[in-house]
Amino acid sequence: MTDDDLSSHLSAWRDWCRRPDLGLGYPTTAAGIRYRNGEDFDAMVDWLDDRIALAVDAAVDDLPVNERISVRCTVLDGPRAWRFREPLEVVYGRAREMLKVSLNARGIE
Repeated sequence: MTDDDLSSHLSAWRDWCRRPDLGLGYPTTAAGIRYRNGEDFDAMVDWLDDRIALAVDAAVDDLPVNERISVRCTVLDGPRAWRFREPLEVVYGRAREMLKVSLNARGIE
């Protein structure tokens, strides 16, 4: 995974996190159904973007605390009340490398 790919996935994750209609409740279809008749191409692309955003969300949650907070501070513009022993850029760079490995393991390229 390249840095540009990871930046694109993190940007999509940021947009996904800010959606008001996140809908993390029960799905509308069975878990085995991947495509419903009548959906257009745009709906399929949106569905795939949501699945990638879920994988990024899980990968971020799996990071160690400092790296997870650095991603949330940098990508989501979260509060910077947390203090690091290292510069934020160093912790965030390490988190990006960890995310590349984690997302590749989850089949996201």
